[in-house]
Amino acid sequence: MMGRRSSQHPAPGLPGVNLLSPAAFELLEVRRLRRTFVVAGIGVLALVVAVAVVQQLRIRTAERDVEAASQQTRQLSSSVADLKPVQTYVAGVRAQVGTAQETMMSEIFFSEVLSGVERALPPGAELDTLTVALSEPVAADGAKDPAAATEKVLVTASACPGPDPFNTLVVAGCVAIAGTAESRAGVGEFVVALSKDGLFVEPFITTTTVADSTQVAFSGSVGLSEKVFSGRYAGLAAELFPEEDQ
Repeated sequence: MMGRRSSQHPAPGLPGVNLLSPAAFELLEVRRLRRTFVVAGIGVLALVVAVAVVQQLRIRTAERDVEAASQQTRQLSSSVADLKPVQTYVAGVRAQVGTAQETMMSEIFFSEVLSGVERALPPGAELDTLTVALSEPVAADGAKDPAAATEKVLVTASACPGPDPFNTLVVAGCVAIAGTAESRAGVGEFVVALSKDGLFVEPFITTTTVADSTQVAFSGSVGLSEKVFSGRYAGLAAELFPEEDQ
């Protein structure tokens, strides 16, 4: 019984003694905090340096882009200066095209008018005189100046007499006709044929006389429709300067 060691009592050992003073412990803690702050400061400094490097790279890239754009601008300015004579020439051509269109806008093919009248003559009829009278051109939108017209098709106001004196149509011109036919029925056929031709508007025979011969002399007038305009050079500007229509 006496040889057993009781489990209730701890085994004997050397006593522990802390020989460092509290001031030493505080110094160790300060040193640990300093190391922590130094490591954190190095991390923050590295982050700042990285951000600064990235910003410098971006600034240099932007400066290169600006320099490239400036160089391109200088090249384009030089090209514009070199093309100035061409621009002046094109402007002159455009002005000449406008003058040609304005001048030729009311052009009429008188040969087609004469051919149309001759086609309408019945057999045995002859044309003695044919006179075409044109008035001042006006635009289809009512403008008096053709150069300021917004419509491409022009008509001309002409006091050409018609069957209804109270409802005179606006026509491109007035054709005075005089000739002979074999009969008054032939004169009527002539009027019907003119009315069916798209070149003419409101044919009107004012007088028919029978001379000693069997021929019937007649005189009258017929208006000209817009189809008599030649339309030459109407699309010249669109052909030469297609970019203006886009």
